[in-house]
Amino acid sequence: MAPFRQFVALTILMTYIVILAGSVVRGTGSGLGCPDWPQCFGQWIPPVDISELPENYKDIYKINGKVIADFDAFKTWTEYLNRLLGAVLGLMILWMFFKSFRHRDREPDLPWYCGGLLLLVSIQGGIGALVVFTHLKPFIITLHMVLALLLLFCLQALRKYCSDLENFGINFHADTHNLPVTKILIGLGAVQIILGTQVRETVDHLMRDTGAATADTVVDQLGWMFYIHRSFSLVFLGVMIWALVRLYRRDVTGSGFKRGIVLLVLLLSNVGTGVALNYFGFPTTMQPPHLFVGVLIMGLLFQQYLDQKGTLIS
Repeated sequence: MAPFRQFVALTILMTYIVILAGSVVRGTGSGLGCPDWPQCFGQWIPPVDISELPENYKDIYKINGKVIADFDAFKTWTEYLNRLLGAVLGLMILWMFFKSFRHRDREPDLPWYCGGLLLLVSIQGGIGALVVFTHLKPFIITLHMVLALLLLFCLQALRKYCSDLENFGINFHADTHNLPVTKILIGLGAVQIILGTQVRETVDHLMRDTGAATADTVVDQLGWMFYIHRSFSLVFLGVMIWALVRLYRRDVTGSGFKRGIVLLVLLLSNVGTGVALNYFGFPTTMQPPHLFVGVLIMGLLFQQYLDQKGTLIS
């Protein structure tokens, strides 16, 4: 079981890498760098220069009747590398599914669980295609982000389950004192990511699609969703500090408290990038770390939840 658990851990790492690549795609505005799917400009190896495309390529690769932007090799390859990394992740989960049958005598449900993960990553790939076909429709992008988080959580739960199988017979007690606070933090974090994704799409709409705003004026036009997202960060920070105090009182030297310190540092850095986005016109360099650190926070919080919940083996 140990090699299988280690492969699950490697798959979790790959999931983080794919999410990081996706955040770079969003931050650099490369979502339509490849206007078709699964190929890119009708090719399996994307072009590196506009001379490799026909003169009327902007008409050929219209999306929902909208003419695409001028060819940009950087954006094309940024989006294509994101797709390649997603394909590697899908193959890793496919391999995990086949490997799970070696352990079905010990855990008959394991192939079913891995099969569910395979279905989930397949749906995620389909949603990724819809992102392109719908010309970056905000709801589809948000759904794409939510499914990525769900996949990450499911892989983390699988790794914990495999660890519990290896340590079968050892009683892991639930931390009923801190568990409710961790659940609250996960809920707040999920709301923040959904709101943040919607805010990001509103920025794109105002600055790219309609040209109604510039980097200097866009914040003033974002509306109530942006202000809720910004205010929620302070609520999130306050609950995080409260959770850390509770952990300190009960787990001064344990891994839970150390993870809590890391979470607090990450959250403070995320607030910092959010401030930079707010006051400096949403600079491209700040957008990927803001999103990715948010995902890191959610992953660590869910791991905290799994550890506080105790054993997953009934």
